[in-house]
Amino acid sequence: MTKKRILVIDDNESLLKMLKISLNNAGYESEILSDPFKAEQYIETFKPELLLIDIFMPGRSGFNIVEDFNAKGIYKKIPKIFLTGLDDDIEKMTAMGIGVTSYITKPFKIQDLIDCIKNIFLKSLGDSEKALKD
Repeated sequence: MTKKRILVIDDNESLLKMLKISLNNAGYESEILSDPFKAEQYIETFKPELLLIDIFMPGRSGFNIVEDFNAKGIYKKIPKIFLTGLDDDIEKMTAMGIGVTSYITKPFKIQDLIDCIKNIFLKSLGDSEKALKD
């Protein structure tokens, strides 16, 4: 079975390294990116099946990244999880409104993130199986 691919976009290098190790240990193939302006380029080459995106990064926020994708009509089917230090209901609602699948507040337990990722992939699998039956 092939490993699910996850791209992590965050400006915090130490968090990126920790997430890469944790995701790989959980059975995923992950790539990390600290430059939010290269997101589209990395997606084209790595072909991730899920994106973990920090909201607050210098020069380009997670919101900017997802809104740019939406404006271009690209990557809408790739699930997106926002990672942020801001626990704000308005931010969460805005994120969900632009197509973000889940919203995780920093600091977080790595197992909670892994569980969230597993649930997203399980839902995706269930949706695919349902579509085949319909």
